[in-house]
Amino acid sequence: MQREGKIMKNKKCIFLILSVLFITNVKCTNDLEWSATSIYSLDKVIYVGNILFPHSLQKTPQMAIYRGGQKIKTETDDTSKKVQFTISEDKNYKTFYVLIAQDIQPKIQNNTVQFLSVAPTQNYKFYKIEHIKKSSDDANKKDTYTWDIVGGKVRKDGRIPDNTLIIVYNPDYIEKLEGGNELELPKIIIKQNILEIGGGTEEKLHDEEAALLMASLKLNIIHTPEKSEIKQFRDKKLIIAMAKP
Repeated sequence: MQREGKIMKNKKCIFLILSVLFITNVKCTNDLEWSATSIYSLDKVIYVGNILFPHSLQKTPQMAIYRGGQKIKTETDDTSKKVQFTISEDKNYKTFYVLIAQDIQPKIQNNTVQFLSVAPTQNYKFYKIEHIKKSSDDANKKDTYTWDIVGGKVRKDGRIPDNTLIIVYNPDYIEKLEGGNELELPKIIIKQNILEIGGGTEEKLHDEEAALLMASLKLNIIHTPEKSEIKQFRDKKLIIAMAKP
């Protein structure tokens, strides 16, 4: 019995060693796009963003969203009438900027994009949102998170702060930003009378949408497609689970 116990213990040790070797030798593939060094990189947070449209619309509009040199992938839900997206950021990063405008211009010098700008005379909406943690005095209760939302203006020269969440859309349709929690950005609420503002019919609204998407092609050229952080974290957990005896 003692010998069998040693054999089982040795097998367990061998399994753990092989598992560690497997994890540390995982390489980047076309689908995963991550390396072994990032398996335990849990220093980032994935925030979910939601843009909520009136349920009176038959079809949920699409829009182009950018941040930090990347074109953000969006998911359009015609049932709940919302556009959803995610952004990945360092967990210690607390202050974000949101800009809704119809025309964004890149400042290019020596074939390099220096920064993005919006014409100060153009109609736009700009917000500074700060993630605030509220610690609980009760040890049995979890800490809560809220967002401080402040509207404002960009610099006089129109320069947009780096890593601003840029939404190419008509700012006149934006009612407000509200809510949010630990992992959810403040919701962007679209006005209930969007059709009235947009010309009276949904067809005109979607014609404007198509024109904005077409105009955004120039931004697509200078932004790379977003990598799927959610898929990476899901696959990492699966691989780590394989190392358990």
